[in-house]
Amino acid sequence: MKALLKILLVFVTLSAGAPIQAENEAEVTKIRALAVNWEQAWNKHDMKSLAALFTEDADFVNVGAKHWKGRKEIEAQHAARLNQFIESIWETSGIDVQFLRPDVALVHVSWGLKGDKDPDGSPRQPRQGIFTWVAIKEQGKWLIRAAQNTNRSNLPAPQGAK
Repeated sequence: MKALLKILLVFVTLSAGAPIQAENEAEVTKIRALAVNWEQAWNKHDMKSLAALFTEDADFVNVGAKHWKGRKEIEAQHAARLNQFIESIWETSGIDVQFLRPDVALVHVSWGLKGDKDPDGSPRQPRQGIFTWVAIKEQGKWLIRAAQNTNRSNLPAPQGAK
């Protein structure tokens, strides 16, 4: 009888977590869709669609350490730089999601970019970087509340690296 109760307890314990895990996976899929939508908007050079991925009060720090505040400024600043990026191709190479709360997630998006130009119009070498996002769920929809973008060349060398 004790063995049967143990088996039943294990079964109930394991099955109780299944709906939560499935729900989490569904939310991760929705958050990953933000990165897919970013890539699509970027490659269409559609700054309005890009900005729509952010909350109205979002913060955005670009790779040049410029801090833009609010969806409207994020859109305007990306649009102002469109000449540099009009031929660029964005490729998302990885998306990591960690939930801080059920409605708040820390997201790291690894990316590559080719075909962009420096402000003077000279071509840039292809580059890679990491985007850090704080994504929040507002009225059932995941949006980016804060973003920090970093070129890999700007990242410190790992400890022990020469």
